Amino acid sequence: FQHGYSYLSLDRANRFLLGVNYFDGLVDVYSLDEAGNPDQRVAKLNEGRRNAHCVFPSPDNRFVYIPYVKETNALFQYRFDSKTGKLTPLDPQNAHPPEGTGPRHMAYHPQKPIVYFSNEQHLGVSAYDIEKSGQLKLRQVCDAVDKDESKKGVSSSDIAITPDGRFLFAGIRGHTRDFDWISRYRIQENGDLELLGLTPADKIPWGLTLSPDGNYLLATAFQGGTLTAFRITETGELQKSASLNWDKSISDLVAR
Repeated sequence: FQHGYSYLSLDRANRFLLGVNYFDGLVDVYSLDEAGNPDQRVAKLNEGRRNAHCVFPSPDNRFVYIPYVKETNALFQYRFDSKTGKLTPLDPQNAHPPEGTGPRHMAYHPQKPIVYFSNEQHLGVSAYDIEKSGQLKLRQVCDAVDKDESKKGVSSSDIAITPDGRFLFAGIRGHTRDFDWISRYRIQENGDLELLGLTPADKIPWGLTLSPDGNYLLATAFQGGTLTAFRITETGELQKSASLNWDKSISDLVAR
C-alpha cells in the first residue's frame, strides 16, 4: 500500500478493496487477484479533507459512502462501477449531515434502503434513506444521551445491526471520564429508531459486531483490553455472557 488506512472494506462481489486515510483524505480502490490479494490500484481520489473514518459500498454495490467526523462533518457520496472499481462523485457530493453530528461508522438495514450512522460527536445515530439516485436523504437523528449531558471527552464509536433488522447498537466511549456504554435501539417497521437504553461497557468500547447467528453482540474495549459477548434478548436487552482479557489495546474485530 502507498500509505495507511483508517478503514478498509470489500465490495459486494469481493472483487475490489476500498480504503480511506484519516489524515489526508485519500480514497483508494484496489482490484483483487484470484487468491484475494490486492493487485492494482484502479482508483485514487484526493478529497483534501481530514477525518474520513469509513468507506462501505451499498448493498446493491452501486454506491459508496464515506463519513467524516469532527470539524469536517461530511458525508460524501459516490457512484461505484463494480466492473472497473471507479468512483464517481454524485451531485451534490456531500449529503451535509446536521452540524455537530460527525458521522463515523455505518450499518445498512438488511431489508430496507436505509443506512444508519453512529455520530462520533453527537453520540447518537442518524438514519438516511437511500434514494434511487444514490443520494442520501436524512430521515432521523436519534439521541442516545440527554441533550443537557456534557459531551466533552466522550465520543461514539462503532455500530451494528441485527440480521433480522430489529435492533441496532452503537458504542459510546468515555475518553477522559467514566462514560462507557453501548446504546440500544429498536428499529421500527418504517425504519425509524427508538432508543431502548444504555448498557454499561468496559473502558472505551471500540469495535462492535454480531455473531454469525445474530444472537450475540461482540464488543472490544480499547483501554480495558477485553472482548465481551452480550446475548441479545427478544426485547433488545444485552446480557453479558462471557469476557476475555487480552491485556492489550484492541479495536476492531471480525466474526466468522
